[in-house]
Amino acid sequence: MGNLEAWMDERYLQELWTSIGENVVVKLMRDKRTSISEGYAFVGFVSNMAAQRALATIHGTQIPDTNLSFKLNWASGGGIQDKKEDRLEEFSLFVGDLDTEVDETYLLSFFQHRYPSCHSAKIMTYPTTGQSRGFGFVRFHDPIEQQEALIEMSGMYCKSRPLRVSLATPKNNQLRYQQLSLKAPALIQQPTSPNNTTVFVGGLLSAVTEDELRCYFSPFGEINYVKIPPNKSCGFIQFVSRRSAEVAMEQMNGFQIGSSRIRLSWGRTHQEKPHGPLTFAYPPHTTTHPDTGLNYSR
Repeated sequence: MGNLEAWMDERYLQELWTSIGENVVVKLMRDKRTSISEGYAFVGFVSNMAAQRALATIHGTQIPDTNLSFKLNWASGGGIQDKKEDRLEEFSLFVGDLDTEVDETYLLSFFQHRYPSCHSAKIMTYPTTGQSRGFGFVRFHDPIEQQEALIEMSGMYCKSRPLRVSLATPKNNQLRYQQLSLKAPALIQQPTSPNNTTVFVGGLLSAVTEDELRCYFSPFGEINYVKIPPNKSCGFIQFVSRRSAEVAMEQMNGFQIGSSRIRLSWGRTHQEKPHGPLTFAYPPHTTTHPDTGLNYSR
């Protein structure tokens, strides 16, 4: 259950569902440091049928005595009464460049009417505003439909914008390592400080501006700085958090901007003075060994 106001605590949500006639258990998600609501909760029903009924009849209706609507979606794990042994295997896709008007219900139906095994959609939002960050994930039970959607839905218009679709990084450590080595080799092969949040962007066209580059990468997190050096076909993006930089590298490496596909790796930042300006250093040049296929620096 999402789009909750800060004042909506567990007691309110419990009473809300009781007034509708549903016997539920509510788990409100809070910030671990501040204990402030993160704007969503897990609602556990007495049966799967009761949950399906709520999703079909209550989702989208108005919450009594408010201007808000119920925003319900299937939990994808980690919720109340969610047991690993009860879950079917899932296959996920990353979906980027979403129109701001696309919500989870629309995104799910957009995929589901083409791929029946697509059973859930999650759009990532800003915690403070609840607004879409422009990307999300869809999950399938059928790996064949996942692969079909990967090919067929990339570039498909969803409302006013073409979708950018790629494989979501699996949680399994071994699969994650294998997939990252293909999607974003720099995350695996390039040594860097764990505090580095600067991404080097290679292969830029001369017509791309710093503002345009910021727009491409801002959905992945807050950005400190964007710099395109004069007369260079590259740029640097410094994120506030390391995680934002990692996700951006996973999802944007090889992305086409104009007629060119960009190459991402870690940039290196140096502080010349305690309060001096940031200067950017280019990453080492890497070459693929013809026999082993591995990248090495020179």
